[in-house]
Amino acid sequence: MESIVTLYERETADPATLPSTLATYYGGGFTLPVQETSARPYVIANFVETLDGIISYNAPGQMDSKIISGDNAQDKVVMGLLRASADAVIFGSNALQENHLHIPAFVAPTFTAEYDALRTQQGRKERWPISVVLSRNGQVNLTNKTFHTPGLRAIIATTEQGSAYLAQQSLPEGTEVRIIEEDEKSAAQVSPERVLQLLAREYGVRVALYEGGPMLLATFLEQNVVDELFLTLAPQIAGHDVGLHRLSLVEGHAFMPVDALWTTLLSVKLAGSHLLLRYRFK
Repeated sequence: MESIVTLYERETADPATLPSTLATYYGGGFTLPVQETSARPYVIANFVETLDGIISYNAPGQMDSKIISGDNAQDKVVMGLLRASADAVIFGSNALQENHLHIPAFVAPTFTAEYDALRTQQGRKERWPISVVLSRNGQVNLTNKTFHTPGLRAIIATTEQGSAYLAQQSLPEGTEVRIIEEDEKSAAQVSPERVLQLLAREYGVRVALYEGGPMLLATFLEQNVVDELFLTLAPQIAGHDVGLHRLSLVEGHAFMPVDALWTTLLSVKLAGSHLLLRYRFK
């Protein structure tokens, strides 16, 4: 696997911030502006999209982001790096349809030792970030390996209605259900802002990684609780058609010029013909 090439960095990070092998492959160091105490965690989001902005073909058997990325090895290394740098990974219940674990080594097992070393270096006490599943109705796939992997903490953040439903199910051992007070600003979703406040207040989460879908991302962006976006630009074009809606980065909310979100470019990295972009929201 070829190393990632750093083309631009607004602020250069010391390579010593990463284990040496990981720093070599990443093309330098990596840091996040983490505050020791805050009302909510520092939130980063990670996506891959085509040149024309498609994140999913949205067709049976064609939903996986690996189809968009071309299963790019460097992209997976960065995904693992972001997971290793987070206290919690947040996603929606639809992600539980896939047999996937939101832990660093699952996407890049070659770097398992490096990810473990990084978490130790950063002072994190748990080997893996907490998996936080957001579900308004509580109807989640409890057979998913997220809830059956020893050492992996899992939280289902839901409403009172969702909690009542889950109370009638056989919950896997160690799975926590937390009721999130409903918020008019996010009536169709569990409130991201209140979930983040809970994670900071009761679980000591200082960095949270968002790996959910584009509908839930729209709610996070509406509530202005995403601090950075890591976006891999894959060198393919998917196209649109009237009869097939393909998902783009943000779905379910159309910002207007008066409230559109602007970002600052922090870095550009090259992985073959893929571009790895990092932005900070203003």
